[in-house]
Amino acid sequence: MLKEFNSRLLVIDDEESVRDSFREILCPAKENNLQLSELADAAADFFEISDATRQASRGPEMIHYSMDEAASGKEALELVKKACKEDRPYAVIFVDMRMPEWDGLETVSQIRKVDKRAEIVFVTAYSDHSIEEIVQRAGTNVTYHCKPFSVEEIQQIATKSVYEWNKSRNLEDLIAIISDIRACHCQLDSLLQNILGQVAEILGCNSALLAVKHDKQYEIVVAIGAFINSDSAAKYLKAIPEKMEDSLYESDDMLYFRLENYDIVTLFERRNITLHRERIYLVQLFLEQAAAAIRNINLQQELVRKEKLSALGMSISMLSHDLRNYIGNIVSLAELAIREETINPALTEYLALIKQSGQDGMEMMNDMLDFVRNKEVVKSEIKVEDLIAEVKRICKEFLDENKMKIKICATDGAIMMGDCSKLCRIICNLIKNAAEALEESKNPNPEITLNINTDGNPNLIQVRDNGPGIPEQFKDKLFEPFVSSGKVGGTGLGLAIVKQFVEAHKGKVEVESSDSGTCFTISIPAK
Repeated sequence: MLKEFNSRLLVIDDEESVRDSFREILCPAKENNLQLSELADAAADFFEISDATRQASRGPEMIHYSMDEAASGKEALELVKKACKEDRPYAVIFVDMRMPEWDGLETVSQIRKVDKRAEIVFVTAYSDHSIEEIVQRAGTNVTYHCKPFSVEEIQQIATKSVYEWNKSRNLEDLIAIISDIRACHCQLDSLLQNILGQVAEILGCNSALLAVKHDKQYEIVVAIGAFINSDSAAKYLKAIPEKMEDSLYESDDMLYFRLENYDIVTLFERRNITLHRERIYLVQLFLEQAAAAIRNINLQQELVRKEKLSALGMSISMLSHDLRNYIGNIVSLAELAIREETINPALTEYLALIKQSGQDGMEMMNDMLDFVRNKEVVKSEIKVEDLIAEVKRICKEFLDENKMKIKICATDGAIMMGDCSKLCRIICNLIKNAAEALEESKNPNPEITLNINTDGNPNLIQVRDNGPGIPEQFKDKLFEPFVSSGKVGGTGLGLAIVKQFVEAHKGKVEVESSDSGTCFTISIPAK
Protein backbone atom coordinates (compact mmCIF):
# COMPACT_ATOMS: atom_id res chain seq x y z
CA MET A 1 0.00 0.00 0.00
CA LEU A 2 1.08 3.63 -0.45
CA LYS A 3 3.17 4.90 2.44
CA GLU A 4 1.70 8.40 2.32
CA PHE A 5 -1.08 10.37 0.67
CA ASN A 6 0.15 11.86 -2.62
CA SER A 7 -0.91 15.46 -3.14
CA ARG A 8 1.79 16.53 -5.58
CA LEU A 9 0.64 18.90 -8.35
CA LEU A 10 2.22 20.24 -11.52
CA VAL A 11 0.91 23.41 -13.19
CA ILE A 12 1.97 24.00 -16.82
CA ASP A 13 1.23 27.45 -18.23
CA ASP A 14 3.32 29.97 -20.14
CA GLU A 15 1.76 32.85 -18.18
CA GLU A 16 3.40 33.40 -14.81
CA SER A 17 0.31 35.16 -13.44
CA VAL A 18 -1.77 32.00 -14.01
CA ARG A 19 0.80 29.83 -12.24
CA ASP A 20 0.83 32.32 -9.35
CA SER A 21 -2.96 32.13 -9.15
CA PHE A 22 -2.82 28.34 -8.81
CA ARG A 23 -0.22 28.57 -6.10
CA GLU A 24 -2.25 31.16 -4.19
CA ILE A 25 -5.40 29.02 -4.42
CA LEU A 26 -3.90 25.60 -3.68
CA CYS A 27 -0.83 26.51 -1.62
CA PRO A 28 -1.78 29.60 0.44
CA ALA A 29 0.64 31.25 2.84
CA LYS A 30 2.05 28.77 5.32
CA GLU A 31 1.22 30.89 8.34
CA ASN A 32 -2.51 30.84 7.49
CA ASN A 33 -2.47 27.09 7.04
CA LEU A 34 -0.47 26.70 10.21
CA GLN A 35 -2.93 28.74 12.25
CA LEU A 36 -5.90 26.74 10.93
CA SER A 37 -4.11 23.44 11.51
CA GLU A 38 -3.09 24.39 15.07
CA LEU A 39 -6.64 25.49 15.86
CA ALA A 40 -8.05 22.19 14.52
CA ASP A 41 -5.46 20.15 16.45
CA ALA A 42 -6.20 22.02 19.69
CA ALA A 43 -9.91 21.29 19.32
CA ALA A 44 -9.22 17.65 18.54
CA ASP A 45 -7.00 17.28 21.61
CA PHE A 46 -9.60 18.89 23.85
CA PHE A 47 -12.37 16.57 22.63
CA GLU A 48 -10.05 13.50 22.44
CA ILE A 49 -10.67 12.96 18.72
CA SER A 50 -8.67 10.14 17.04
CA ASP A 51 -6.00 10.91 14.43
CA ALA A 52 -8.05 9.30 11.63
CA THR A 53 -11.16 11.28 12.52
CA ARG A 54 -9.05 14.41 12.96
CA GLN A 55 -7.63 14.11 9.41
CA ALA A 56 -11.07 13.42 7.91
CA SER A 57 -12.62 16.36 9.74
CA ARG A 58 -10.14 18.79 8.23
CA GLY A 59 -11.82 18.37 4.84
CA PRO A 60 -10.37 18.86 1.41
CA GLU A 61 -9.52 22.50 2.02
CA MET A 62 -6.87 21.36 4.50
CA ILE A 63 -5.01 19.14 2.01
CA HIS A 64 -1.39 20.23 1.96
CA TYR A 65 -0.56 20.33 -1.73
CA SER A 66 3.00 20.25 -2.99
CA MET A 67 3.11 22.23 -6.23
CA ASP A 68 5.68 22.49 -9.00
CA GLU A 69 5.31 24.70 -12.05
CA ALA A 70 6.58 24.81 -15.62
CA ALA A 71 6.39 27.55 -18.25
CA SER A 72 6.62 25.17 -21.23
CA GLY A 73 5.81 21.61 -22.27
CA LYS A 74 9.45 20.57 -22.55
CA GLU A 75 10.23 21.89 -19.07
CA ALA A 76 7.18 20.04 -17.73
CA LEU A 77 8.29 16.76 -19.35
CA GLU A 78 11.66 16.95 -17.60
CA LEU A 79 9.92 17.54 -14.26
CA VAL A 80 7.65 14.52 -14.83
CA LYS A 81 10.62 12.32 -15.77
CA LYS A 82 12.48 13.40 -12.62
CA ALA A 83 9.41 12.84 -10.41
CA CYS A 84 8.84 9.31 -11.79
CA LYS A 85 12.52 8.43 -11.49
CA GLU A 86 12.44 9.44 -7.81
CA ASP A 87 9.20 7.48 -7.31
CA ARG A 88 7.42 10.73 -6.42
CA PRO A 89 4.93 11.04 -9.31
CA TYR A 90 2.48 13.88 -9.69
CA ALA A 91 -1.09 13.02 -8.79
CA VAL A 92 -2.60 15.87 -10.86
CA ILE A 93 -1.25 17.91 -13.75
CA PHE A 94 -2.95 21.20 -14.72
CA VAL A 95 -2.05 22.25 -18.24
CA ASP A 96 -2.92 25.16 -20.50
CA MET A 97 -4.04 24.21 -24.01
CA ARG A 98 -2.41 27.05 -25.99
CA MET A 99 1.32 27.46 -25.38
CA PRO A 100 4.33 28.21 -27.60
CA GLU A 101 6.33 25.28 -29.09
CA TRP A 102 4.34 22.37 -27.65
CA ASP A 103 0.68 23.08 -27.08
CA GLY A 104 -1.15 21.44 -24.18
CA LEU A 105 -2.18 18.35 -26.11
CA GLU A 106 1.33 17.69 -27.46
CA THR A 107 2.72 18.23 -23.97
CA VAL A 108 0.33 15.69 -22.46
CA SER A 109 1.02 13.22 -25.31
CA GLN A 110 4.73 13.35 -24.41
CA ILE A 111 4.01 13.10 -20.66
CA ARG A 112 1.85 10.01 -21.25
CA LYS A 113 4.92 8.18 -22.57
CA VAL A 114 6.43 8.60 -19.09
CA ASP A 115 3.41 8.66 -16.77
CA LYS A 116 0.07 7.09 -17.74
CA ARG A 117 -1.43 7.41 -14.25
CA ALA A 118 -1.50 11.16 -13.59
CA GLU A 119 -4.87 12.91 -13.64
CA ILE A 120 -4.80 15.56 -16.38
CA VAL A 121 -6.80 18.80 -16.11
CA PHE A 122 -6.86 21.07 -19.18
CA VAL A 123 -7.53 24.68 -18.16
CA THR A 124 -8.03 27.04 -21.13
CA ALA A 125 -10.31 29.67 -22.60
CA TYR A 126 -10.50 27.85 -25.95
CA SER A 127 -9.24 24.74 -27.68
CA ASP A 128 -8.14 23.88 -31.20
CA HIS A 129 -8.88 20.18 -30.67
CA SER A 130 -12.05 18.09 -30.47
CA ILE A 131 -12.91 16.08 -27.37
CA GLU A 132 -12.38 12.85 -29.38
CA GLU A 133 -8.85 13.89 -30.32
CA ILE A 134 -8.06 14.91 -26.75
CA VAL A 135 -9.26 11.57 -25.37
CA GLN A 136 -7.40 9.62 -28.06
CA ARG A 137 -4.06 11.33 -27.42
CA ALA A 138 -4.27 12.18 -23.71
CA GLY A 139 -6.34 9.29 -22.37
CA THR A 140 -9.75 9.43 -20.77
CA ASN A 141 -8.57 10.30 -17.25
CA VAL A 142 -8.72 13.98 -18.23
CA THR A 143 -10.85 16.90 -17.10
CA TYR A 144 -11.60 19.92 -19.28
CA HIS A 145 -12.14 23.26 -17.52
CA CYS A 146 -12.68 26.65 -19.15
CA LYS A 147 -11.23 29.98 -18.04
CA PRO A 148 -12.08 32.08 -16.15
CA PHE A 149 -12.42 29.87 -13.05
CA SER A 150 -13.35 30.43 -9.45
CA VAL A 151 -11.27 29.54 -6.41
CA GLU A 152 -13.82 26.93 -5.29
CA GLU A 153 -13.85 25.25 -8.71
CA ILE A 154 -10.08 24.77 -8.79
CA GLN A 155 -10.08 23.49 -5.19
CA GLN A 156 -12.83 21.01 -5.96
CA ILE A 157 -11.15 19.76 -9.14
CA ALA A 158 -7.80 19.39 -7.38
CA THR A 159 -9.34 17.58 -4.42
CA LYS A 160 -11.37 15.20 -6.57
CA SER A 161 -8.46 14.43 -8.87
CA VAL A 162 -6.00 13.84 -6.03
CA TYR A 163 -8.39 11.48 -4.27
CA GLU A 164 -9.06 9.62 -7.56
CA TRP A 165 -5.33 9.15 -8.11
CA ASN A 166 -4.71 7.89 -4.56
CA LYS A 167 -7.74 5.60 -4.61
CA SER A 168 -6.59 3.98 -7.85
CA ARG A 169 -3.01 3.55 -6.63
CA ASN A 170 -4.11 2.02 -3.33
CA LEU A 171 -6.32 -0.41 -5.19
CA GLU A 172 -3.52 -1.13 -7.65
CA ASP A 173 -1.16 -1.98 -4.79
CA LEU A 174 -3.80 -4.12 -3.08
CA ILE A 175 -4.37 -6.06 -6.30
CA ALA A 176 -0.63 -6.64 -6.65
CA ILE A 177 -0.48 -8.13 -3.15
CA ILE A 178 -3.00 -10.92 -3.71
CA SER A 179 -0.75 -13.02 -5.94
CA ASP A 180 1.71 -13.47 -3.07
CA ILE A 181 -0.71 -14.35 -0.29
CA ARG A 182 -0.69 -17.72 1.40
CA ALA A 183 -4.24 -18.57 2.43
CA CYS A 184 -7.03 -21.05 1.93
CA HIS A 185 -9.62 -20.76 -0.83
CA CYS A 186 -12.30 -19.25 1.43
CA GLN A 187 -9.94 -16.45 2.56
CA LEU A 188 -8.86 -15.76 -1.02
CA ASP A 189 -12.48 -15.64 -2.22
CA SER A 190 -13.31 -13.05 0.43
CA LEU A 191 -10.35 -10.89 -0.60
CA LEU A 192 -11.14 -11.24 -4.31
CA GLN A 193 -14.76 -10.29 -3.67
CA ASN A 194 -13.69 -7.13 -1.84
CA ILE A 195 -11.26 -6.06 -4.57
CA LEU A 196 -13.71 -6.94 -7.34
CA GLY A 197 -16.23 -4.64 -5.69
CA GLN A 198 -13.72 -1.77 -5.65
CA VAL A 199 -12.77 -2.32 -9.30
CA ALA A 200 -16.46 -2.38 -10.26
CA GLU A 201 -17.03 0.87 -8.38
CA ILE A 202 -14.17 2.58 -10.18
CA LEU A 203 -15.46 1.34 -13.54
CA GLY A 204 -18.93 2.60 -12.66
CA CYS A 205 -20.60 -0.85 -12.71
CA ASN A 206 -23.24 -2.26 -10.38
CA SER A 207 -22.57 -5.99 -10.57
CA ALA A 208 -19.52 -8.10 -11.37
CA LEU A 209 -18.19 -11.63 -11.24
CA LEU A 210 -14.90 -13.46 -11.58
CA ALA A 211 -14.97 -16.89 -13.23
CA VAL A 212 -12.54 -19.61 -14.28
CA LYS A 213 -13.12 -21.91 -17.26
CA HIS A 214 -13.19 -25.66 -16.64
CA ASP A 215 -14.06 -28.18 -19.38
CA LYS A 216 -15.57 -25.51 -21.64
CA GLN A 217 -17.77 -24.19 -18.82
CA TYR A 218 -17.24 -21.20 -16.55
CA GLU A 219 -17.14 -21.74 -12.80
CA ILE A 220 -17.87 -18.61 -10.74
CA VAL A 221 -15.19 -17.82 -8.15
CA VAL A 222 -16.71 -14.66 -6.65
CA ALA A 223 -19.69 -12.47 -7.51
CA ILE A 224 -21.24 -9.21 -6.32
CA GLY A 225 -24.50 -7.42 -6.96
CA ALA A 226 -27.04 -9.08 -9.25
CA PHE A 227 -24.54 -11.78 -10.22
CA ILE A 228 -24.84 -13.37 -6.78
CA ASN A 229 -27.95 -14.89 -8.34
CA SER A 230 -26.52 -17.87 -10.26
CA ASP A 231 -29.31 -17.81 -12.87
CA SER A 232 -28.61 -14.17 -13.70
CA ALA A 233 -24.88 -14.84 -13.88
CA ALA A 234 -25.37 -17.92 -16.09
CA LYS A 235 -27.28 -15.84 -18.64
CA TYR A 236 -24.37 -13.44 -19.05
CA LEU A 237 -21.71 -16.15 -19.03
CA LYS A 238 -23.48 -17.94 -21.88
CA ALA A 239 -23.31 -14.72 -23.91
CA ILE A 240 -19.51 -14.69 -23.84
CA PRO A 241 -18.22 -15.19 -27.40
CA GLU A 242 -15.99 -18.20 -27.98
CA LYS A 243 -13.44 -16.26 -30.01
CA MET A 244 -12.49 -12.62 -29.56
CA GLU A 245 -9.92 -10.46 -31.30
CA ASP A 246 -9.38 -8.39 -28.16
CA SER A 247 -9.34 -9.17 -24.45
CA LEU A 248 -12.27 -6.77 -23.96
CA TYR A 249 -15.78 -7.45 -25.17
CA GLU A 250 -18.31 -4.66 -24.77
CA SER A 251 -22.07 -4.59 -25.34
CA ASP A 252 -25.00 -2.51 -24.13
CA ASP A 253 -25.42 -4.79 -21.12
CA MET A 254 -21.96 -5.91 -20.11
CA LEU A 255 -18.21 -5.52 -20.12
CA TYR A 256 -16.23 -8.72 -20.38
CA PHE A 257 -12.46 -9.08 -19.85
CA ARG A 258 -10.63 -12.32 -20.53
CA LEU A 259 -7.14 -13.56 -19.72
CA GLU A 260 -6.64 -16.32 -22.30
CA ASN A 261 -3.57 -17.94 -20.76
CA TYR A 262 -5.43 -18.77 -17.56
CA ASP A 263 -9.01 -19.12 -18.90
CA ILE A 264 -10.11 -16.53 -16.33
CA VAL A 265 -12.66 -13.76 -16.89
CA THR A 266 -14.30 -10.81 -15.21
CA LEU A 267 -17.78 -9.73 -16.21
CA PHE A 268 -19.28 -6.35 -15.32
CA GLU A 269 -22.93 -5.37 -15.73
CA ARG A 270 -23.06 -1.91 -17.29
CA ARG A 271 -26.59 -0.61 -16.79
CA ASN A 272 -25.88 1.93 -19.58
CA ILE A 273 -22.98 3.47 -17.67
CA THR A 274 -20.16 4.84 -19.80
CA LEU A 275 -16.98 2.84 -19.47
CA HIS A 276 -14.14 4.74 -17.80
CA ARG A 277 -11.46 3.43 -20.13
CA GLU A 278 -8.60 4.89 -18.13
CA ARG A 279 -9.37 2.27 -15.48
CA ILE A 280 -9.20 -0.73 -17.82
CA TYR A 281 -5.61 -1.40 -16.76
CA LEU A 282 -6.91 -2.01 -13.21
CA VAL A 283 -9.14 -4.79 -14.52
CA GLN A 284 -6.26 -6.35 -16.43
CA LEU A 285 -4.01 -6.11 -13.37
CA PHE A 286 -6.74 -7.59 -11.17
CA LEU A 287 -7.19 -10.50 -13.61
CA GLU A 288 -3.47 -11.23 -13.80
CA GLN A 289 -2.97 -11.18 -10.04
CA ALA A 290 -6.19 -13.09 -9.32
CA ALA A 291 -5.07 -15.81 -11.73
CA ALA A 292 -1.66 -15.94 -10.05
CA ALA A 293 -3.23 -16.08 -6.57
CA ILE A 294 -5.61 -18.89 -7.56
CA ARG A 295 -2.75 -20.78 -9.17
CA ASN A 296 -0.52 -20.31 -6.10
CA ILE A 297 -3.19 -21.55 -3.71
CA ASN A 298 -3.90 -24.56 -5.92
CA LEU A 299 -0.17 -25.33 -6.02
CA GLN A 300 0.05 -24.86 -2.27
CA GLN A 301 -2.84 -27.24 -1.67
CA GLU A 302 -1.41 -29.73 -4.15
CA LEU A 303 1.90 -29.59 -2.27
CA VAL A 304 0.13 -30.25 1.03
CA ARG A 305 -1.78 -33.11 -0.60
CA LYS A 306 1.43 -34.65 -1.93
CA GLU A 307 3.10 -34.27 1.46
CA LYS A 308 0.22 -36.10 3.09
CA LEU A 309 0.30 -38.82 0.46
CA SER A 310 4.06 -39.08 0.79
CA ALA A 311 3.74 -39.63 4.52
CA LEU A 312 0.99 -42.18 3.90
CA GLY A 313 3.06 -43.87 1.20
CA MET A 314 6.05 -44.20 3.51
CA SER A 315 3.88 -45.72 6.22
CA ILE A 316 2.19 -48.14 3.84
CA SER A 317 5.50 -49.13 2.22
CA MET A 318 6.96 -49.91 5.64
CA LEU A 319 3.97 -52.05 6.55
CA SER A 320 3.24 -53.61 3.17
CA HIS A 321 6.14 -56.06 3.17
CA ASP A 322 5.11 -57.73 6.45
CA LEU A 323 1.39 -57.46 5.65
CA ARG A 324 1.93 -59.09 2.27
CA ASN A 325 3.71 -61.98 3.98
CA TYR A 326 0.93 -62.43 6.54
CA ILE A 327 -1.85 -62.17 4.00
CA GLY A 328 0.07 -64.43 1.60
CA ASN A 329 0.43 -67.06 4.33
CA ILE A 330 -3.34 -66.91 5.01
CA VAL A 331 -4.09 -67.47 1.31
CA SER A 332 -1.52 -70.30 0.98
CA LEU A 333 -2.69 -72.11 4.13
CA ALA A 334 -6.31 -71.85 3.01
CA GLU A 335 -5.37 -73.36 -0.36
CA LEU A 336 -3.50 -76.24 1.32
CA ALA A 337 -6.41 -76.92 3.66
CA ILE A 338 -8.88 -77.04 0.77
CA ARG A 339 -6.73 -79.68 -0.99
CA GLU A 340 -6.71 -81.97 2.03
CA GLU A 341 -8.86 -85.03 1.29
CA THR A 342 -9.59 -85.64 4.95
CA ILE A 343 -10.97 -82.19 5.62
CA ASN A 344 -14.57 -81.85 6.71
CA PRO A 345 -16.54 -80.84 3.56
CA ALA A 346 -18.54 -78.38 5.68
CA LEU A 347 -15.35 -76.36 6.22
CA THR A 348 -14.47 -76.13 2.54
CA GLU A 349 -16.85 -73.22 1.96
CA TYR A 350 -15.41 -71.26 4.88
CA LEU A 351 -11.85 -71.93 3.76
CA ALA A 352 -12.75 -70.65 0.29
CA LEU A 353 -14.08 -67.47 1.88
CA ILE A 354 -10.89 -67.09 3.93
CA LYS A 355 -8.82 -67.48 0.76
CA GLN A 356 -10.95 -64.96 -1.14
CA SER A 357 -10.78 -62.45 1.73
CA GLY A 358 -7.00 -62.79 1.76
CA GLN A 359 -6.85 -62.18 -1.97
CA ASP A 360 -9.15 -59.16 -1.59
CA GLY A 361 -6.92 -57.79 1.16
CA MET A 362 -3.86 -58.22 -1.05
CA GLU A 363 -5.65 -56.49 -3.94
CA MET A 364 -6.67 -53.58 -1.68
CA MET A 365 -3.08 -53.25 -0.46
CA ASN A 366 -1.87 -53.11 -4.08
CA ASP A 367 -4.50 -50.50 -4.95
CA MET A 368 -3.47 -48.37 -1.98
CA LEU A 369 0.17 -48.53 -3.03
CA ASP A 370 -0.79 -47.63 -6.61
CA PHE A 371 -2.75 -44.66 -5.25
CA VAL A 372 0.06 -43.16 -3.18
CA ARG A 373 2.55 -43.79 -6.00
CA ASN A 374 0.14 -42.40 -8.63
CA LYS A 375 0.88 -45.44 -10.78
CA GLU A 376 -0.34 -45.59 -14.36
CA VAL A 377 -3.06 -48.13 -15.14
CA VAL A 378 -2.70 -50.99 -17.58
CA LYS A 379 -5.80 -51.19 -19.76
CA SER A 380 -7.29 -54.27 -21.31
CA GLU A 381 -10.70 -55.40 -22.61
CA ILE A 382 -13.16 -55.96 -19.78
CA LYS A 383 -16.45 -57.79 -19.99
CA VAL A 384 -18.91 -55.53 -18.23
CA GLU A 385 -20.79 -58.54 -16.85
CA ASP A 386 -17.56 -59.75 -15.18
CA LEU A 387 -16.97 -56.29 -13.73
CA ILE A 388 -20.52 -56.21 -12.36
CA ALA A 389 -20.17 -59.71 -10.88
CA GLU A 390 -17.00 -58.64 -9.03
CA VAL A 391 -18.70 -55.47 -7.76
CA LYS A 392 -21.67 -57.50 -6.48
CA ARG A 393 -19.36 -59.94 -4.70
CA ILE A 394 -17.35 -57.21 -2.94
CA CYS A 395 -20.37 -55.07 -2.06
CA LYS A 396 -22.61 -57.93 -0.94
CA GLU A 397 -21.45 -57.98 2.68
CA PHE A 398 -21.97 -54.34 3.58
CA LEU A 399 -25.15 -54.05 1.47
CA ASP A 400 -26.65 -57.07 3.25
CA GLU A 401 -25.51 -55.65 6.57
CA ASN A 402 -27.40 -52.40 5.86
CA LYS A 403 -30.33 -54.27 4.29
CA MET A 404 -29.95 -52.47 0.99
CA LYS A 405 -30.23 -53.58 -2.61
CA ILE A 406 -28.65 -52.16 -5.72
CA LYS A 407 -30.30 -51.79 -9.10
CA ILE A 408 -27.90 -52.42 -11.99
CA CYS A 409 -28.43 -51.35 -15.61
CA ALA A 410 -25.97 -52.41 -18.34
CA THR A 411 -26.05 -53.70 -21.91
CA ASP A 412 -25.66 -57.48 -22.27
CA GLY A 413 -22.33 -58.54 -23.74
CA ALA A 414 -20.85 -55.05 -23.39
CA ILE A 415 -17.07 -54.56 -23.50
CA MET A 416 -15.04 -51.62 -22.19
CA MET A 417 -11.35 -50.74 -21.90
CA GLY A 418 -9.71 -50.25 -18.54
CA ASP A 419 -8.08 -51.78 -15.48
CA CYS A 420 -10.71 -54.12 -14.04
CA SER A 421 -9.35 -53.97 -10.48
CA LYS A 422 -9.23 -50.16 -10.46
CA LEU A 423 -12.67 -49.75 -12.04
CA CYS A 424 -14.07 -52.19 -9.51
CA ARG A 425 -12.49 -50.18 -6.68
CA ILE A 426 -13.98 -46.95 -8.11
CA ILE A 427 -17.50 -48.36 -8.28
CA CYS A 428 -17.32 -50.11 -4.89
CA ASN A 429 -16.10 -46.95 -3.15
CA LEU A 430 -19.01 -44.96 -4.61
CA ILE A 431 -21.56 -47.64 -3.69
CA LYS A 432 -20.17 -47.88 -0.17
CA ASN A 433 -20.37 -44.10 0.28
CA ALA A 434 -23.97 -44.12 -0.97
CA ALA A 435 -24.91 -46.97 1.40
CA GLU A 436 -23.34 -45.20 4.39
CA ALA A 437 -25.14 -41.92 3.56
CA LEU A 438 -28.47 -43.72 3.26
CA GLU A 439 -27.89 -45.62 6.52
CA GLU A 440 -26.98 -42.45 8.45
CA SER A 441 -30.03 -40.58 7.11
CA LYS A 442 -32.35 -43.48 8.11
CA ASN A 443 -33.98 -43.35 4.68
CA PRO A 444 -37.04 -45.68 4.83
CA ASN A 445 -36.80 -46.47 1.09
CA PRO A 446 -33.09 -46.49 0.21
CA GLU A 447 -32.24 -46.72 -3.48
CA ILE A 448 -28.83 -47.21 -5.12
CA THR A 449 -28.52 -47.48 -8.90
CA LEU A 450 -25.46 -48.50 -10.93
CA ASN A 451 -25.69 -47.68 -14.62
CA ILE A 452 -22.92 -48.64 -17.10
CA ASN A 453 -23.35 -47.30 -20.63
CA THR A 454 -20.82 -48.39 -23.27
CA ASP A 455 -22.82 -47.28 -26.33
CA GLY A 456 -20.93 -44.03 -26.85
CA ASN A 457 -17.54 -42.43 -26.39
CA PRO A 458 -16.78 -41.90 -23.58
CA ASN A 459 -18.18 -44.88 -21.66
CA LEU A 460 -20.25 -43.74 -18.69
CA ILE A 461 -20.51 -45.22 -15.21
CA GLN A 462 -23.13 -43.68 -12.91
CA VAL A 463 -23.78 -44.38 -9.24
CA ARG A 464 -26.93 -42.68 -7.97
CA ASP A 465 -28.67 -42.66 -4.59
CA ASN A 466 -31.71 -40.99 -3.03
CA GLY A 467 -29.89 -39.90 0.10
CA PRO A 468 -29.74 -36.47 1.81
CA GLY A 469 -27.04 -35.09 -0.51
CA ILE A 470 -23.51 -33.93 0.21
CA PRO A 471 -23.17 -31.28 2.97
CA GLU A 472 -22.44 -27.85 1.49
CA GLN A 473 -19.21 -27.40 3.46
CA PHE A 474 -17.67 -30.51 1.85
CA LYS A 475 -18.62 -29.91 -1.80
CA ASP A 476 -15.54 -27.83 -2.66
CA LYS A 477 -13.09 -30.34 -1.16
CA LEU A 478 -14.94 -33.55 -1.95
CA PHE A 479 -12.03 -35.30 -3.67
CA GLU A 480 -9.25 -34.08 -1.38
CA PRO A 481 -7.39 -36.79 0.58
CA PHE A 482 -8.11 -37.10 4.29
CA VAL A 483 -11.33 -35.07 4.09
CA SER A 484 -14.28 -36.86 5.69
CA SER A 485 -17.79 -35.73 6.55
CA GLY A 486 -17.37 -37.11 10.05
CA LYS A 487 -18.78 -40.59 9.43
CA VAL A 488 -17.59 -43.33 11.79
CA GLY A 489 -14.53 -45.13 10.44
CA GLY A 490 -14.08 -42.74 7.50
CA THR A 491 -10.50 -42.31 6.27
CA GLY A 492 -11.14 -39.51 3.80
CA LEU A 493 -9.43 -41.49 1.04
CA GLY A 494 -12.39 -43.14 -0.71
CA LEU A 495 -13.23 -40.34 -3.16
CA ALA A 496 -9.59 -39.28 -3.49
CA ILE A 497 -8.83 -42.79 -4.75
CA VAL A 498 -11.84 -42.60 -7.09
CA LYS A 499 -10.63 -39.35 -8.64
CA GLN A 500 -7.04 -40.50 -9.07
CA PHE A 501 -7.99 -43.86 -10.61
CA VAL A 502 -10.44 -42.16 -12.98
CA GLU A 503 -7.81 -39.63 -14.08
CA ALA A 504 -5.32 -42.47 -14.53
CA HIS A 505 -7.83 -43.82 -17.12
CA LYS A 506 -7.71 -40.35 -18.80
CA GLY A 507 -11.30 -39.86 -17.67
CA LYS A 508 -13.13 -37.43 -15.42
CA VAL A 509 -15.57 -37.61 -12.53
CA GLU A 510 -18.51 -35.25 -12.01
CA VAL A 511 -21.01 -35.03 -9.18
CA GLU A 512 -24.50 -33.61 -8.86
CA SER A 513 -25.99 -33.43 -5.39
CA SER A 514 -29.10 -32.01 -3.74
CA ASP A 515 -31.35 -32.86 -0.81
CA SER A 516 -33.06 -35.46 -3.04
CA GLY A 517 -29.91 -37.48 -3.78
CA THR A 518 -26.43 -37.65 -5.25
CA CYS A 519 -25.17 -38.87 -8.63
CA PHE A 520 -21.52 -39.54 -9.50
CA THR A 521 -20.80 -39.79 -13.24
CA ILE A 522 -17.54 -41.36 -14.41
CA SER A 523 -16.47 -40.77 -18.02
CA ILE A 524 -13.87 -43.20 -19.42
CA PRO A 525 -12.57 -42.93 -23.00
CA ALA A 526 -13.89 -45.84 -25.08
CA LYS A 527 -10.57 -46.30 -26.90
